[in-house]
Amino acid sequence: MKLSALSAFATAACTVNAGVVGAVGDVVDGVSDLIFGHHGRSDIPVNYTGPNYSDAADWNNDSPQPIEHVPAPWILHGDVYGFTFIPTKLPKKAFGPFERGSKLQTDGTYLGGIGMIQLIRYHDSPVGPYDELFVIPGFYNYEGPEGQGQKNNVRISRIYVSQKYTAFNGRTNWNIPKHLAKFDWQQNEDGEMSVKVYPHDTEGDELESKPASKPWFQAVFKKDPTIKVPFTTDLYTILGVNTTLAQPPLDGKKTKYGELAATDRWASTIPGQKTTKASLQIADMRQDDCDTEEGSSTNAVGDECFKYFWPGLLPLHPAMKLENATITFSEPIVWPGKN
Repeated sequence: MKLSALSAFATAACTVNAGVVGAVGDVVDGVSDLIFGHHGRSDIPVNYTGPNYSDAADWNNDSPQPIEHVPAPWILHGDVYGFTFIPTKLPKKAFGPFERGSKLQTDGTYLGGIGMIQLIRYHDSPVGPYDELFVIPGFYNYEGPEGQGQKNNVRISRIYVSQKYTAFNGRTNWNIPKHLAKFDWQQNEDGEMSVKVYPHDTEGDELESKPASKPWFQAVFKKDPTIKVPFTTDLYTILGVNTTLAQPPLDGKKTKYGELAATDRWASTIPGQKTTKASLQIADMRQDDCDTEEGSSTNAVGDECFKYFWPGLLPLHPAMKLENATITFSEPIVWPGKN
């Protein structure tokens, strides 16, 4: 099935009339139960919770608690805001300033196809609550595990999180190139939700010690619609969309918080997201003046300024919200990286 069917399906699922919501829920739950084990996630025990890191105040970047490895699988819960788009090009800002110069992170041939941006507010995880913003710019062609030849998969090329414990573990478990950022969420009186993201790596600070003074990303989500339906990412398989993440090895470096760990192998996994409360929203993607330096079209590390954040996004862009979603990350499949 063509990739454009994904956006069409998401729109249709979120505009279904209230009279069929219950029936859709039964079908989605049945399909999810049927497919779940075939997605490589059957190894995730339903009662897995990991360490008790539930207090956000105890697990912020200034916490004295040492960073420890918390291996996969992970089960998390939170609210997901997602945008899909058809890429028109691969901008320089697709990679963070540290990964941009890495042969490891840019390995492969960019194919485009379909892209996704997600914001997630994790209420709980094996390393406590945190916020996250990531960019999947599209598909890449790369050399797979020995004997499997060339493969095509999506990858997360740039990602920000609000605390060091998930940054370290996202890198060591799945090669996800997490960096730190401050997330500023505001609930307006009219029900709109706004967010601004201030990375630690967009003003040239080599130690990535503090948030930037200007936001790298901002969005305003319009008031929640009243109609909400069940949704699971297992349905992407039915549509013929390959959602496997294939992440190349990571370089590491010294930072203030010690979160930027290196890895020496490729890793692939299939994340899962499931909720009974999915809805179609509209997001205002206007970026105001971006975070550009005075007299320049880029910020301090060379990121371009696009009026609506990314090529292919609209000023008022459709967004999927998955409320109180269960998010899963299985143990990855790994293979050696290139020397």
